[in-house]
Amino acid sequence: MRNHLFLGLVLVFLLAEPGAMTRAEPGTTVDGASYPTLQAAIDANPGRIIQVPVGDYVISSALLINRDNTELHGPARIVQTNAAEPILRIEQATGVRVHNLAFTRSEGRQDTNQPGLIARQCADLEFSGLRVSENHSNSSIVAVSSRDVVVQDCVVTNYKGFVIDDRTKGDRFGYAFKAVDGTGIQLREVDGAFIRNNRISEYRLLPTKQMRDRHDLGTLTVVVMRGRNTSQEMLDARYTNNWHQGSGIHLASPTVTRRAIVTGNVIEHCNQGIDIHADNVIASRNMISHCLIGLKAVHGAKNVLMTDNQVIYVDLWGILLRPGAVSHNSANAAGDKPAMEENNDGGSIIANNIISHIGFGRQAWNWPERENSHGMHLGDGPLPENPPLRDLLVVGNVVCDSGRDSVLLDGQWGKAPPRYGYAAFTDQASPNKALGLEFHDNLFESGLKGVNDCEIP
Repeated sequence: MRNHLFLGLVLVFLLAEPGAMTRAEPGTTVDGASYPTLQAAIDANPGRIIQVPVGDYVISSALLINRDNTELHGPARIVQTNAAEPILRIEQATGVRVHNLAFTRSEGRQDTNQPGLIARQCADLEFSGLRVSENHSNSSIVAVSSRDVVVQDCVVTNYKGFVIDDRTKGDRFGYAFKAVDGTGIQLREVDGAFIRNNRISEYRLLPTKQMRDRHDLGTLTVVVMRGRNTSQEMLDARYTNNWHQGSGIHLASPTVTRRAIVTGNVIEHCNQGIDIHADNVIASRNMISHCLIGLKAVHGAKNVLMTDNQVIYVDLWGILLRPGAVSHNSANAAGDKPAMEENNDGGSIIANNIISHIGFGRQAWNWPERENSHGMHLGDGPLPENPPLRDLLVVGNVVCDSGRDSVLLDGQWGKAPPRYGYAAFTDQASPNKALGLEFHDNLFESGLKGVNDCEIP
């Protein structure tokens, strides 16, 4: 009986599919370099850990991950040679991890209209320890229509590109213009996010006068009408100085994007440091330097906590809160229009932030009307129908007159007058003025026009 059992086991072994005894189980690690291509390694190992050894892996189509619990990592660099493709796509997958890899584009293929890494309809997603460089596009790391997303310890460099900013749709602007645009990390329609300890820097397209003149930035390319928010003077000049666009970190899609923590990030040489169009957001302990706007919450950003941030070398507004054009009150269904949930701004706290060197950054030359720059701008919406910003607590913040002591001007250290109008501007003369503002224990150093534009209640 024992001999029959032994022979049966031998027969099972001999008839088994070749390689079946060594096939990796889900969750085990496989060598990505042992396959003909990196995509072949991904396809053959769903749900497994694919380690990519050191070296350059050249691709011409985006890598695709669309199976749950797949993990891709290693000291390798992925080089995309096709400007018409992203570098990595993750589609409809749960539990995907991508970490400790470098992603870039080949020389001559770096200008693109595609993102670098993009995830759609994913859950429990993690990007960690990545280096994304030379993806000259609208965005480098993107998550869309997803939930529970983590982006941590990543480095994004040289993420901006030249674009035509088309604002001809709708009735607000009616023109298009040449611009620089790009965002390091962007979340759209994401519920639940942790964006922490990332570094986002632009070194290539700095907003100098020489760059503007060389590329005709700000020049209007199309004018179809004079919009509601467009001045006739700008149309006559065929120029707008608002040609530097994009953000270091952007939380888009108000009323859908919510529950996000943005902390410990270092952002430099950006247009807007952290741009929030979302609800229930914590933006804390971030370092933002050489920006036009440091932290911004608009377009129905509700219950936002901005705390313990440093904004250095800001050239327009250190912190901006105001309704945006898409802010609106709730409305019941009427005719062919469905019921509409309110999208208001407010119920937020600005605490323990330090804003310094206002008007001494790289874009100071482009915004010469210094009285319109402020440490904090708490304003009204661009349209009369936008509901006002309301219920805001401002406590323990510092706005510095950095030129009072010594700043570097044209290679020389010296004192300089303030380059901002007010430390805090609340626009109380507007019919849509902010309501329910509370200021406590702030240190606001006077600007060109004073500390505030009105008496603080």
